[in-house]
Amino acid sequence: MRYHTTDPTGLDPDAFERETLAELNMPDEIVMRHRSPHFGHIFSGEGYSAGYYGYMWADVLTSDAAEAFAEAPGGFYDAELARKLVDNLFAVRNAVDPAEAYRAFRGRDAEIDALMRDRGFPVPE
Repeated sequence: MRYHTTDPTGLDPDAFERETLAELNMPDEIVMRHRSPHFGHIFSGEGYSAGYYGYMWADVLTSDAAEAFAEAPGGFYDAELARKLVDNLFAVRNAVDPAEAYRAFRGRDAEIDALMRDRGFPVPE
């Protein structure tokens, strides 16, 4: 995210990465498997970046739906909620707008909070 809030003029990606990791107190024991320039394809064109957004939104939906099951009386094996999932999302396929289908399943729009909790980020109350 710091790349998106930094003026790229004259930016040295290697130095920027090292300085940012130092500011974040990244442990030396955790090495970077992929360097920042490896991800240029995510931001260099509309196609892949839109696809990547799609991946992230799928993670939001999955996490939010999983929390619905975690909160259900039968947990992850709750038959009533599973039926709602099948009837409102899987069975209708593309015959219903996906946002409407999700609302019919969950009773509300998907929220990012579940994904943030899954990834260990604090979620404001």
